[in-house]
Amino acid sequence: MKKLMTTAVCTVALTFSSVSIPLVQQANAATAPQQAEVEQKADNIISTAKSLIGKATYERYVYNPPHQFGCSGFIYYAFKQNGIDLATRDTNVQAQLGEYVPKDQLQKGDIVFFDSNPNDNDPVTHNGIYIGDNKIIHMADEKNDILISDLDGKEYYQKNYKTARRVLPSFMFDQAASSTGEKVVEIAEGLIGKASYGTPYNEETLTFNGAGMTYYSFKQVGIDLKSKTASEQSKLGEPVKRQDLQKGDLVFLSNNSSNGKIVHVGVYAGNDQIVHAAGSQSGIKKSVILNGYYDEHYVTARRVIDVKAADTEDQPETTEPEAPSVPQEKPETETDVQPEEKPENTEDKPAPAQDKGTEVSSLAEDLMGKAQYGYSYDESTMSFNSAGLAYYVFKQNGIDLQDKTAAGQATKGQSVSKSQLEKGDLVFFSNSSSNGKIVNTAIYVGNNEVIMSAGKSVGVVKRNLDRSWYQENYVTARRIIQ
Repeated sequence: MKKLMTTAVCTVALTFSSVSIPLVQQANAATAPQQAEVEQKADNIISTAKSLIGKATYERYVYNPPHQFGCSGFIYYAFKQNGIDLATRDTNVQAQLGEYVPKDQLQKGDIVFFDSNPNDNDPVTHNGIYIGDNKIIHMADEKNDILISDLDGKEYYQKNYKTARRVLPSFMFDQAASSTGEKVVEIAEGLIGKASYGTPYNEETLTFNGAGMTYYSFKQVGIDLKSKTASEQSKLGEPVKRQDLQKGDLVFLSNNSSNGKIVHVGVYAGNDQIVHAAGSQSGIKKSVILNGYYDEHYVTARRVIDVKAADTEDQPETTEPEAPSVPQEKPETETDVQPEEKPENTEDKPAPAQDKGTEVSSLAEDLMGKAQYGYSYDESTMSFNSAGLAYYVFKQNGIDLQDKTAAGQATKGQSVSKSQLEKGDLVFFSNSSSNGKIVNTAIYVGNNEVIMSAGKSVGVVKRNLDRSWYQENYVTARRIIQ
């Protein structure tokens, strides 16, 4: 859900990407009673899209319904007018919604994606709605505006077809395991357009910040979250892995200035979306946590509804946090104002220095069995905590990180999404006692693995990011090598 530097150009003549789209399992078919409803919904979406022919025009980066759209904004509008909130106008994020569907099994209402350039950083940069008979309707470009095109027509559509996603019926029918969770989501969604962002908490005027909104939504179903701050709510219930989220789970986020510390919370609403009080400009809204900002600031999630016995999965060693250089601060007052979702942006970043990244990761791996964990930085004995190890490795490669603390290092370089990690990137973690605050640094070495000075008992180790501790405590990543 990565910081998406781009949201499709959406002109069929422009360049597209090489980043692979995850091929999740083949799309599940709707049940027989649902299928007729799905088909009707798809027809309605297509009818809305066709009704804009000759009326709406292509405008890059603009969402001005019903007059001006880019390609993904056009799709977002057609679905939203028919009760399906995709919660994102980002083409790259739309390419991860719902389920993968093979080209030979396309159905009306599926979203089709194209990629004409394997050498840029965009997974996709154009999309359209499948309308049957091997055709799509799409906002093509400034010259043509809305077109109906045959997938076997022009060479562009044949050569550059990338993938397709099915959001119907998953965005139509509740799939939550908890009826209470569904009720919480329904209450939270009911606040969209009615409640406003603000403090102090006020039920009479429906004024809430992020944690206030979750407190109110749970209160309506008889659950007392006991606190109106995100950091305190993050201690309730039990942790839940991101891939196991269910409706009604609480999702916790940091922001650009909190150094990985939890300052915001929303209610998971299914389909990779949260409902949250997003800020004074946005109010209560839905956001896709695959989106760049929300993905990068995702800290953890907790389940407070129908909590079951604790997971018995073996846990890795508990990493020891760096000794703080300043006294521990009291929990900050929740400051969860989020930026407005950025408009579509197709500006490419310069390619990273692959050779330097390989050198950094190679040295880090070479230190396994040689360096040891230490509370103080000591090159003579090769003793480092996690941030000290990163400092040393980069120093040996001519790069001064200027800080030997994880929190300080997390402010360096540029943010990079978990799905786009490259060798030499720095990966940052919290731990079970830090309330989401960054306390550990690791070096990404490829193959979904990191090197970290993990504690006195294990020293410098290589670990896969899919291990439960590393998933649950992952905060963010930064690219130092440009």
